[in-house]
Amino acid sequence: MVPSRFTMPFLIAVFLTVGERGSAQLSTASITAAQKYSAARSGIAMIVKEGGVTRYEKYYNGHRAEEPLHIYSGTKSFFGVLAVIAENEGILKLDELVAETIPEWREDPRKRAVTIRDLLNFTSGLETGFQEIYGRSPADKLTLAVGLEATRERGASFIYGPGHLQVFCEVMRRKLAGRGTSYAQYLDRKLITPLGITITQWRADNHGNVIPSAGMHMTGRDWSQFGELVVRRGEWGGRQLVPADELVKCFHGTPINPAFGLCFWINSHRLHPQAREVDVEVFLDREPMPEDWSHACLSKAAPTDLICSLGSNFQRLYMVPSMQLAVVHLGKKGSRFRDAEFLAILFKDAVFGDEPTAEQKKPASLPKLFQGFRKRP
Repeated sequence: MVPSRFTMPFLIAVFLTVGERGSAQLSTASITAAQKYSAARSGIAMIVKEGGVTRYEKYYNGHRAEEPLHIYSGTKSFFGVLAVIAENEGILKLDELVAETIPEWREDPRKRAVTIRDLLNFTSGLETGFQEIYGRSPADKLTLAVGLEATRERGASFIYGPGHLQVFCEVMRRKLAGRGTSYAQYLDRKLITPLGITITQWRADNHGNVIPSAGMHMTGRDWSQFGELVVRRGEWGGRQLVPADELVKCFHGTPINPAFGLCFWINSHRLHPQAREVDVEVFLDREPMPEDWSHACLSKAAPTDLICSLGSNFQRLYMVPSMQLAVVHLGKKGSRFRDAEFLAILFKDAVFGDEPTAEQKKPASLPKLFQGFRKRP
């Protein structure tokens, strides 16, 4: 049993109530040491923002600031946020059955029980879809994803792969059709344009459907804008692009993988007595790919509210709302970078704490906070 002060109600309260921090919380020595660690292990860039101010920005090993990079699975997190925006606007409900929108699933005993939340948590039971989505088939890959087999019961395993998000985007395509827009246009209107992000290239299928699992190319500076949105709890440029109590829904893990929620990697389990540090990129390279991520966390040395948008080749966007901190790390193909090692260096001298304040302990606010966490069937 997790000690009560480290449970999800406390983490949600921290996200929603923490105020702006005015002083630097990472030491100059730890930032410099983290950059040196990165440079020696295929890293090419590092950006540190505290309180909305760029404190550190460096490009190395041949990379330039204006050079866009494929962020791979860092793309996924944009769609987690898009999902809670869509729920807030009444387009969908996270706990609705996918089969309500995709009737083809109603006759399958496993698929008909899957919810949209299951898709975004990668616990739907669908096979990975790597070959179907990333292969060279000329077919509409949203349609291909709908036809993927459910090889597990929903919630029984964490299966990492592009299939879940492809199906989610097919749900979005059908729901948005009556509004005369596509899921890519909806994403652009709700997040990309307001944040001032330039996507220099989108990976897409032959029908123009962008790939939500690993499609975006952008600069590190642009990616940091998304990180700023998260650490500001959905506020950007004086506007609340995402209600804070909607955005926090993205950072709730599952029993099978407490380190993953709605397309973000999270560190909320780090204080659990049985917590184990998991290097995600190494784990995902294993054959067969692990399905049980119980007690997983990213780093025992980093804050509990650390959130990560993670892509292949060490593309990372680390976010800590309680510290108003966003850190971009860019890399290239290699094998020696480890998240837990990097984060332990970065936060070595950091000022952060996980003890809730008296205000955060108040139970009266919890029913409102949990409107998006209804018990799943």
